[in-house]
Amino acid sequence: MTALGWPLAAAMASAGLNGAIGVLASVRSGGQTLYRSLALMSFSFSLWSMAYVAVWPEFHDPFWMKVMFTPLSWLPGASLDFVWSFTGLPPEQRRLRTTPLYLAGLVAAALMWAGRISIQRFEFAYILGGLPVFAVALTLLTLHWRRAEHPAERNRRGYFLLAAWIAVIGGFADFLPAVGIPFPSVANIALIAYSLIVLMAIERHHLLDLRAAMGQALALIGASGLLGLALSLLARVTTLEGGTPFISFFVTSLALLWALPLLWKALNRTFNRPFLALQEQRERVLESAERSLEGVSDIERIEDAARTAAQSIWSAECEVLWHGPALRGFHRPDVLPEELRIPLAADPQPQTLSDLERAADPGLARLREFLEKRKMAAVAPILREGQLVGVLLLGAPERGYFELAGVRWLRRFAQALGRAVRSAELAQGLLHADRLAQMGTLAAGIAHEVRNPLSAMRGAAELLHGPLPEETRLEYLRILEDEITRMDEILTSLLDYASARTPKARCRWAEVWDRVERLIRVDLPRELKLRQEGADLELAVAGAHLQQILINLVKNAVRAALSAKGERQRSEDGAPMGAATGSVQPEVRVSLTAGDGCAVLEVSDSGSGIPAEVFDRLFIPFASASPGGTGLGLATVRRLAELYGGRAWAENGERGARFVVELPIADGGGA
Repeated sequence: MTALGWPLAAAMASAGLNGAIGVLASVRSGGQTLYRSLALMSFSFSLWSMAYVAVWPEFHDPFWMKVMFTPLSWLPGASLDFVWSFTGLPPEQRRLRTTPLYLAGLVAAALMWAGRISIQRFEFAYILGGLPVFAVALTLLTLHWRRAEHPAERNRRGYFLLAAWIAVIGGFADFLPAVGIPFPSVANIALIAYSLIVLMAIERHHLLDLRAAMGQALALIGASGLLGLALSLLARVTTLEGGTPFISFFVTSLALLWALPLLWKALNRTFNRPFLALQEQRERVLESAERSLEGVSDIERIEDAARTAAQSIWSAECEVLWHGPALRGFHRPDVLPEELRIPLAADPQPQTLSDLERAADPGLARLREFLEKRKMAAVAPILREGQLVGVLLLGAPERGYFELAGVRWLRRFAQALGRAVRSAELAQGLLHADRLAQMGTLAAGIAHEVRNPLSAMRGAAELLHGPLPEETRLEYLRILEDEITRMDEILTSLLDYASARTPKARCRWAEVWDRVERLIRVDLPRELKLRQEGADLELAVAGAHLQQILINLVKNAVRAALSAKGERQRSEDGAPMGAATGSVQPEVRVSLTAGDGCAVLEVSDSGSGIPAEVFDRLFIPFASASPGGTGLGLATVRRLAELYGGRAWAENGERGARFVVELPIADGGGA
């Protein structure tokens, strides 16, 4: 590199590096003032360096000298905008303080371009007005750096403090010859150092999604290069052929307007492939979580979905803390401490530990201390209709940090969890209303069922007070005994219906069926055929509950089969002489098979089927159509099945009715 060549090389390097920072910050700013002002400063430095290349070495070209000084007009405003955003000044105060600086700079630049003031006067005005502004900026950055409590945050602030000092000192050193102090031009060297330090801060402290930003920046540069090449070739061809430039550019513009969206999409996809793959993975996880939470009715499923998503995206541990009093219909303890609840209710946004390390607010400082104590790296509030109902805590991700796109995804995921909480609360409310309705039905049924035996007992007791023959007295005593037995059966059925699920329940099908068969065989008529078949599965159900399901279903099937036989017998007795008659043996068939992730129990009979008018209220308590029945047998079957996550239903077959119950298979409980 020659003595005359190094300033030009330094200017070109400065233009490229600062332009790259400007592109990175602008394409990933997301409307944030911090990154927007960083992009404006970087583009200003890049434009200054490019103009420096154009005027070097004579510095006499008036046009390029104006171009070189124009970015300096808004640089004081952009610098303070960045510094105040970096130090946490509220947006309203920041805008109030920086707007006059922007306006003053633009007015000065306009006067320079209009020829009302010379370039030399613009230089002096910039020195006089810019020095105090940059002194304030450096002071604020220095104080902000000194106030950092954690080493990592002090290091992050130190990068920008060092870069700012180098840029300001190196930049103003170029103005020393203008005031009569001989000094070599080091502004571009200073800007190169500035850009490298900023890039190091971005990479080390993850201030930008570098992979995504680099992909979009490369796509933008590639598209711009191709467009510039196309227009250059067009101008060359037009010059050689002697055509009209307007027509050539017009036709080419039409083609470019059609091709550019497709070209941009292809380039963006090519350069952003790694980032887009990660983004698609996140979308799939979010979609899968939302599907799994459809119709959710319990909090545990929401917690499971959160843990699964955190493991899939970040390989991080996850914990959900609920604000018990805010949950409707769920009796959960309030495990959400104030150091989490108060700051997140005030600012319901996801926060990472690195974000909180540079927060000056005392509430956020307590939030940071809580995360550090729990060894968590991020927190996201779970809101239901704007009210804080819980928080999602995440441990350190596998890559060591949460990038900006990940934080935005975390916000969307927390919103999905909030919608799931609302859905669960609605389901719980409906379930509570259904339980109240069932309690009303039960109360009415109990009153009806108990009133009948009580009336009979009262009548028999009143008659026993008078003089009665011994035979009549014994008959009334038998009525009392029968009605007491009847009431005992009603209460026993109610206890079976209200029985609770046994934790970690397991039972073998063969053992339970043998016990049930011994209990019911003595009461079965000889002509009835009872068949049982199926695999000896181990079920995740209490043996007593499976026994109750079987007894209720088999007794119901036996009653239906014998009732149908009696009806057929009466029909045959009334048939004309010589008419063909046939006797069908009453039969009950019980089977257990392994279905799709569950065991399927079927009990069918050879009866006449379920009447249409009974079908809709078949499993409703006290809705029995059988003489002497309580109406709790089938209701108990369905409730016990649902108690273990299964279901029960009935249907009419070609011959008789068929009752089906799905029950869970125990882990490793296959035949």
